[in-house]
Amino acid sequence: MKNPFRKIIWSSFTLLAVVVVLFVSMLIYYKPEKHVVIGCVVFISVMALLFISFVLALRKEMLNTLSSLSGLIQDLINGQMTQMFPVQEDTLLSKLQHQVIQLSELLSSQKQRYREESHEVKTLISDISHQLKTPLANLGMYNSLLMDEGLPAETRSEFTRHMGSQIEKLSWLMENLIKLSRLESGIIELHAAEKHNLENTVLSAIKQAFPAAEQKNIEILLEMDQEITLQHDPKWTGEAIYNIIDNALKYTLGSCSVRITIRRYDLFARIDIADGGIGIPVAEMNDIFKRFYRGAGCNGTEGVGIGLYLARKIVTEQDGYIKVRSELSKGSVFSIFLPLR
Repeated sequence: MKNPFRKIIWSSFTLLAVVVVLFVSMLIYYKPEKHVVIGCVVFISVMALLFISFVLALRKEMLNTLSSLSGLIQDLINGQMTQMFPVQEDTLLSKLQHQVIQLSELLSSQKQRYREESHEVKTLISDISHQLKTPLANLGMYNSLLMDEGLPAETRSEFTRHMGSQIEKLSWLMENLIKLSRLESGIIELHAAEKHNLENTVLSAIKQAFPAAEQKNIEILLEMDQEITLQHDPKWTGEAIYNIIDNALKYTLGSCSVRITIRRYDLFARIDIADGGIGIPVAEMNDIFKRFYRGAGCNGTEGVGIGLYLARKIVTEQDGYIKVRSELSKGSVFSIFLPLR
Protein backbone atom coordinates (compact mmCIF):
# COMPACT_ATOMS: atom_id res chain seq x y z
CA MET A 1 0.00 0.00 0.00
CA LYS A 2 1.36 3.42 -0.91
CA ASN A 3 2.25 5.73 1.94
CA PRO A 4 0.11 8.88 1.55
CA PHE A 5 2.68 10.98 3.44
CA ARG A 6 5.73 10.02 1.38
CA LYS A 7 5.23 12.88 -1.06
CA ILE A 8 4.80 15.40 1.78
CA ILE A 9 7.93 14.13 3.57
CA TRP A 10 10.09 14.21 0.43
CA SER A 11 8.83 17.71 -0.36
CA SER A 12 9.76 18.83 3.17
CA PHE A 13 13.24 17.33 2.95
CA THR A 14 13.77 18.88 -0.50
CA LEU A 15 12.83 22.28 0.91
CA LEU A 16 15.24 21.74 3.83
CA ALA A 17 18.04 20.74 1.42
CA VAL A 18 17.46 23.86 -0.68
CA VAL A 19 17.66 26.06 2.43
CA VAL A 20 20.91 24.35 3.54
CA VAL A 21 22.46 24.70 0.07
CA LEU A 22 21.55 28.39 -0.05
CA PHE A 23 23.00 28.92 3.43
CA VAL A 24 26.26 27.14 2.54
CA SER A 25 26.49 29.15 -0.68
CA MET A 26 26.17 32.38 1.32
CA LEU A 27 28.93 31.24 3.71
CA ILE A 28 31.24 30.50 0.80
CA TYR A 29 30.44 33.80 -0.86
CA TYR A 30 30.86 36.05 2.21
CA LYS A 31 33.68 34.03 3.92
CA PRO A 32 32.89 34.87 7.57
CA GLU A 33 35.15 34.04 10.53
CA LYS A 34 35.57 30.44 11.63
CA HIS A 35 33.60 30.68 14.90
CA VAL A 36 30.71 32.29 13.02
CA VAL A 37 30.72 29.43 10.51
CA ILE A 38 30.76 26.84 13.32
CA GLY A 39 27.89 28.60 15.11
CA CYS A 40 25.84 28.77 11.94
CA VAL A 41 26.48 25.10 11.14
CA VAL A 42 25.43 24.08 14.67
CA PHE A 43 22.31 26.24 14.46
CA ILE A 44 21.35 24.84 11.05
CA SER A 45 21.95 21.28 12.27
CA VAL A 46 19.77 21.77 15.35
CA MET A 47 17.00 23.37 13.29
CA ALA A 48 17.24 20.55 10.73
CA LEU A 49 16.93 17.93 13.48
CA LEU A 50 13.95 19.73 15.00
CA PHE A 51 12.34 20.00 11.58
CA ILE A 52 12.91 16.31 10.83
CA SER A 53 11.57 15.34 14.27
CA PHE A 54 8.47 17.48 13.75
CA VAL A 55 7.78 15.97 10.30
CA LEU A 56 8.23 12.40 11.58
CA ALA A 57 6.05 13.07 14.64
CA LEU A 58 3.35 14.61 12.42
CA ARG A 59 3.56 11.59 10.11
CA LYS A 60 3.18 9.20 13.05
CA GLU A 61 0.22 11.16 14.46
CA MET A 62 -1.60 11.23 11.12
CA LEU A 63 -0.97 7.51 10.55
CA ASN A 64 -2.35 6.76 14.02
CA THR A 65 -5.43 8.89 13.28
CA LEU A 66 -6.07 7.14 9.97
CA SER A 67 -5.50 3.78 11.65
CA SER A 68 -8.12 4.71 14.27
CA LEU A 69 -10.56 5.76 11.54
CA SER A 70 -9.90 2.50 9.70
CA GLY A 71 -10.55 0.59 12.93
CA LEU A 72 -13.77 2.57 13.48
CA ILE A 73 -15.02 1.74 9.98
CA GLN A 74 -14.07 -1.93 10.39
CA ASP A 75 -15.93 -2.08 13.73
CA LEU A 76 -19.00 -0.55 12.06
CA ILE A 77 -18.76 -3.15 9.29
CA ASN A 78 -18.67 -5.84 11.99
CA GLY A 79 -21.75 -4.32 13.64
CA GLN A 80 -19.96 -2.70 16.59
CA MET A 81 -20.48 0.96 17.53
CA THR A 82 -17.00 1.82 18.85
CA GLN A 83 -16.10 5.47 19.45
CA MET A 84 -12.42 6.13 18.82
CA PHE A 85 -12.51 9.87 19.51
CA PRO A 86 -14.08 11.77 22.44
CA VAL A 87 -17.59 12.86 21.45
CA GLN A 88 -17.48 15.76 23.93
CA GLU A 89 -14.70 17.50 22.00
CA ASP A 90 -15.70 19.77 19.13
CA THR A 91 -12.93 18.57 16.83
CA LEU A 92 -12.85 17.67 13.16
CA LEU A 93 -12.13 14.03 14.04
CA SER A 94 -15.11 13.84 16.41
CA LYS A 95 -17.36 15.32 13.72
CA LEU A 96 -15.99 12.89 11.15
CA GLN A 97 -16.57 10.00 13.55
CA HIS A 98 -20.17 11.16 14.13
CA GLN A 99 -20.81 11.39 10.37
CA VAL A 100 -19.35 7.93 9.73
CA ILE A 101 -21.56 6.46 12.49
CA GLN A 102 -24.61 8.27 11.05
CA LEU A 103 -23.83 6.86 7.60
CA SER A 104 -23.50 3.38 9.08
CA GLU A 105 -26.85 3.70 10.89
CA LEU A 106 -28.51 4.93 7.69
CA LEU A 107 -27.13 2.01 5.67
CA SER A 108 -28.13 -0.41 8.43
CA SER A 109 -31.66 1.05 8.48
CA GLN A 110 -31.95 0.74 4.69
CA LYS A 111 -30.71 -2.85 4.86
CA GLN A 112 -33.26 -3.68 7.56
CA ARG A 113 -36.03 -2.03 5.54
CA TYR A 114 -35.02 -4.07 2.49
CA ARG A 115 -35.17 -7.27 4.54
CA GLU A 116 -38.62 -6.35 5.87
CA GLU A 117 -39.90 -5.51 2.39
CA SER A 118 -38.46 -8.75 1.03
CA HIS A 119 -40.15 -10.67 3.84
CA GLU A 120 -43.44 -8.83 3.16
CA VAL A 121 -43.29 -9.77 -0.53
CA LYS A 122 -42.64 -13.44 0.31
CA THR A 123 -45.47 -13.44 2.85
CA LEU A 124 -47.83 -11.75 0.39
CA ILE A 125 -47.05 -14.29 -2.34
CA SER A 126 -47.57 -17.13 0.14
CA ASP A 127 -50.88 -15.65 1.34
CA ILE A 128 -52.14 -15.09 -2.20
CA SER A 129 -51.24 -18.66 -3.18
CA HIS A 130 -53.10 -19.97 -0.14
CA GLN A 131 -56.19 -17.86 -0.86
CA LEU A 132 -56.34 -18.95 -4.51
CA LYS A 133 -55.87 -22.63 -3.73
CA THR A 134 -59.41 -23.31 -2.43
CA PRO A 135 -61.52 -21.75 -5.25
CA LEU A 136 -59.21 -23.22 -7.91
CA ALA A 137 -59.46 -26.67 -6.30
CA ASN A 138 -63.27 -26.35 -6.19
CA LEU A 139 -63.38 -25.36 -9.87
CA GLY A 140 -61.22 -28.35 -10.75
CA MET A 141 -63.48 -30.66 -8.76
CA TYR A 142 -66.71 -29.38 -10.35
CA ASN A 143 -65.11 -29.53 -13.80
CA SER A 144 -64.21 -33.20 -13.24
CA LEU A 145 -67.75 -33.99 -12.08
CA LEU A 146 -69.28 -32.24 -15.10
CA MET A 147 -67.17 -34.39 -17.42
CA ASP A 148 -69.38 -37.35 -16.45
CA GLU A 149 -71.78 -37.77 -19.38
CA GLY A 150 -74.22 -39.77 -17.26
CA LEU A 151 -74.67 -36.93 -14.76
CA PRO A 152 -78.38 -36.04 -14.26
CA ALA A 153 -79.44 -32.67 -15.71
CA GLU A 154 -80.54 -31.35 -12.31
CA THR A 155 -77.20 -32.22 -10.71
CA ARG A 156 -75.32 -30.79 -13.71
CA SER A 157 -77.26 -27.54 -13.35
CA GLU A 158 -76.45 -27.39 -9.63
CA PHE A 159 -72.73 -27.99 -10.24
CA THR A 160 -72.73 -25.35 -12.98
CA ARG A 161 -74.30 -22.87 -10.54
CA HIS A 162 -71.64 -23.72 -7.95
CA MET A 163 -68.92 -23.19 -10.57
CA GLY A 164 -70.37 -19.78 -11.39
CA SER A 165 -70.31 -18.90 -7.69
CA GLN A 166 -66.68 -20.00 -7.40
CA ILE A 167 -65.73 -18.00 -10.51
CA GLU A 168 -67.38 -14.89 -9.03
CA LYS A 169 -65.53 -15.46 -5.76
CA LEU A 170 -62.25 -15.95 -7.62
CA SER A 171 -62.82 -12.79 -9.68
CA TRP A 172 -63.62 -10.77 -6.54
CA LEU A 173 -60.60 -12.23 -4.76
CA MET A 174 -58.25 -11.44 -7.66
CA GLU A 175 -59.56 -7.87 -7.87
CA ASN A 176 -58.90 -7.27 -4.17
CA LEU A 177 -55.53 -9.02 -4.25
CA ILE A 178 -54.47 -6.77 -7.14
CA LYS A 179 -55.51 -3.70 -5.12
CA LEU A 180 -53.64 -5.05 -2.11
CA SER A 181 -50.44 -5.86 -3.99
CA ARG A 182 -50.43 -2.47 -5.76
CA LEU A 183 -50.80 -0.61 -2.48
CA GLU A 184 -48.19 -2.83 -0.79
CA SER A 185 -45.63 -2.32 -3.56
CA GLY A 186 -46.26 1.43 -3.88
CA ILE A 187 -47.38 1.16 -7.52
CA ILE A 188 -50.51 3.10 -6.57
CA GLU A 189 -49.97 6.45 -4.88
CA LEU A 190 -52.80 8.14 -3.02
CA HIS A 191 -53.54 11.64 -4.29
CA ALA A 192 -54.48 13.40 -1.08
CA ALA A 193 -53.17 16.89 -1.85
CA GLU A 194 -56.46 18.35 -3.12
CA LYS A 195 -59.50 19.14 -0.98
CA HIS A 196 -62.74 17.24 -1.60
CA ASN A 197 -66.18 17.13 -0.01
CA LEU A 198 -66.18 14.29 2.53
CA GLU A 199 -69.95 13.72 2.21
CA ASN A 200 -69.59 12.94 -1.49
CA THR A 201 -66.87 10.42 -0.73
CA VAL A 202 -69.05 8.69 1.88
CA LEU A 203 -72.07 8.72 -0.45
CA SER A 204 -70.04 7.01 -3.19
CA ALA A 205 -69.18 4.24 -0.70
CA ILE A 206 -72.84 3.90 0.35
CA LYS A 207 -73.91 3.70 -3.30
CA GLN A 208 -71.42 0.88 -3.85
CA ALA A 209 -72.71 -1.02 -0.79
CA PHE A 210 -76.42 -0.40 -1.48
CA PRO A 211 -77.15 -3.60 -3.52
CA ALA A 212 -75.81 -5.84 -0.73
CA ALA A 213 -77.78 -3.84 1.89
CA GLU A 214 -80.98 -4.09 -0.14
CA GLN A 215 -80.52 -7.84 -0.57
CA LYS A 216 -80.28 -8.29 3.22
CA ASN A 217 -83.04 -5.73 3.90
CA ILE A 218 -80.62 -3.54 5.88
CA GLU A 219 -81.08 0.23 5.90
CA ILE A 220 -78.02 2.49 5.65
CA LEU A 221 -78.53 5.80 7.49
CA LEU A 222 -76.26 8.85 7.05
CA GLU A 223 -76.10 11.74 9.51
CA MET A 224 -73.89 14.86 9.43
CA ASP A 225 -74.29 18.31 10.94
CA GLN A 226 -72.13 20.39 8.58
CA GLU A 227 -70.29 20.24 5.28
CA ILE A 228 -66.67 19.09 5.62
CA THR A 229 -64.01 19.66 2.98
CA LEU A 230 -60.54 18.25 3.55
CA GLN A 231 -57.51 16.89 1.72
CA HIS A 232 -58.00 13.23 0.85
CA ASP A 233 -58.05 10.82 -2.06
CA PRO A 234 -61.80 10.42 -2.74
CA LYS A 235 -61.47 7.19 -4.72
CA TRP A 236 -59.34 5.26 -2.22
CA THR A 237 -60.92 6.82 0.87
CA GLY A 238 -64.28 5.76 -0.55
CA GLU A 239 -62.84 2.26 -0.99
CA ALA A 240 -61.80 2.19 2.68
CA ILE A 241 -65.24 3.37 3.85
CA TYR A 242 -66.97 0.86 1.56
CA ASN A 243 -64.87 -2.00 2.97
CA ILE A 244 -65.98 -1.14 6.51
CA ILE A 245 -69.64 -0.74 5.45
CA ASP A 246 -69.46 -4.06 3.59
CA ASN A 247 -67.99 -5.69 6.69
CA ALA A 248 -70.85 -4.24 8.77
CA LEU A 249 -73.45 -5.58 6.32
CA LYS A 250 -71.95 -9.08 6.41
CA TYR A 251 -72.17 -9.37 10.19
CA THR A 252 -75.37 -7.40 10.88
CA LEU A 253 -78.14 -9.75 12.00
CA GLY A 254 -81.78 -9.55 10.91
CA SER A 255 -83.06 -6.33 9.39
CA CYS A 256 -81.10 -3.89 11.56
CA SER A 257 -79.59 -0.71 10.19
CA VAL A 258 -76.04 0.48 9.59
CA ARG A 259 -75.67 4.05 10.84
CA ILE A 260 -72.98 6.37 9.46
CA THR A 261 -72.22 9.61 11.31
CA ILE A 262 -69.83 12.34 10.14
CA ARG A 263 -68.53 14.86 12.67
CA ARG A 264 -65.99 17.69 12.54
CA TYR A 265 -63.47 18.30 15.35
CA ASP A 266 -60.61 20.77 15.75
CA LEU A 267 -57.95 18.59 14.13
CA PHE A 268 -59.82 15.66 12.60
CA ALA A 269 -62.98 14.70 10.74
CA ARG A 270 -64.57 11.57 12.21
CA ILE A 271 -66.67 8.99 10.37
CA ASP A 272 -68.48 6.49 12.61
CA ILE A 273 -69.86 3.32 11.01
CA ALA A 274 -72.08 1.51 13.54
CA ASP A 275 -73.69 -1.88 12.96
CA GLY A 276 -75.92 -4.27 14.89
CA GLY A 277 -73.75 -7.28 14.19
CA ILE A 278 -72.32 -10.14 16.22
CA GLY A 279 -69.62 -7.99 17.79
CA ILE A 280 -65.89 -8.63 18.12
CA PRO A 281 -64.32 -10.50 21.06
CA VAL A 282 -61.77 -8.46 23.04
CA ALA A 283 -59.09 -11.09 22.31
CA GLU A 284 -59.48 -10.49 18.56
CA MET A 285 -59.65 -6.68 18.66
CA ASN A 286 -55.96 -6.23 17.80
CA ASP A 287 -56.03 -8.83 15.02
CA ILE A 288 -59.00 -7.80 12.87
CA PHE A 289 -56.88 -5.41 10.76
CA LYS A 290 -54.28 -8.05 9.95
CA ARG A 291 -54.07 -9.23 6.38
CA PHE A 292 -56.24 -12.32 5.70
CA TYR A 293 -57.31 -12.54 9.35
CA ARG A 294 -60.63 -14.30 9.97
CA GLY A 295 -62.10 -14.38 13.46
CA ALA A 296 -63.57 -17.43 15.17
CA GLY A 297 -67.14 -16.13 14.59
CA CYS A 298 -66.66 -15.69 10.84
CA ASN A 299 -67.42 -19.28 9.86
CA GLY A 300 -70.07 -19.35 7.16
CA THR A 301 -69.66 -15.63 6.39
CA GLU A 302 -68.30 -14.71 2.97
CA GLY A 303 -64.90 -13.02 2.94
CA VAL A 304 -61.15 -13.66 3.10
CA GLY A 305 -59.96 -10.97 5.52
CA ILE A 306 -58.70 -8.30 3.12
CA GLY A 307 -61.25 -5.48 3.51
CA LEU A 308 -60.34 -4.14 6.95
CA TYR A 309 -56.62 -4.49 6.24
CA LEU A 310 -57.01 -2.41 3.06
CA ALA A 311 -59.18 0.14 4.88
CA ARG A 312 -56.59 0.77 7.59
CA LYS A 313 -53.72 0.93 5.09
CA ILE A 314 -55.55 3.50 2.95
CA VAL A 315 -56.43 5.65 5.98
CA THR A 316 -52.96 5.50 7.57
CA GLU A 317 -51.38 6.42 4.20
CA GLN A 318 -53.28 9.72 4.56
CA ASP A 319 -52.07 10.29 8.16
CA GLY A 320 -55.37 9.10 9.61
CA TYR A 321 -56.27 6.20 11.86
CA ILE A 322 -59.15 3.83 12.71
CA LYS A 323 -60.54 2.97 16.17
CA VAL A 324 -62.99 0.21 17.05
CA ARG A 325 -65.51 -0.22 19.87
CA SER A 326 -67.50 -3.43 20.10
CA GLU A 327 -69.82 -5.49 22.30
CA LEU A 328 -70.62 -9.12 21.66
CA SER A 329 -74.14 -9.65 20.26
CA LYS A 330 -74.70 -5.86 20.20
CA GLY A 331 -72.52 -4.66 17.36
CA SER A 332 -69.44 -2.62 16.57
CA VAL A 333 -68.53 0.98 15.80
CA PHE A 334 -65.62 1.65 13.44
CA SER A 335 -64.38 5.25 13.68
CA ILE A 336 -62.27 6.69 10.85
CA PHE A 337 -60.26 9.82 11.71
CA LEU A 338 -58.89 11.96 8.86
CA PRO A 339 -56.79 15.08 9.53
CA LEU A 340 -58.28 18.47 8.66
CA ARG A 341 -55.82 20.22 6.37
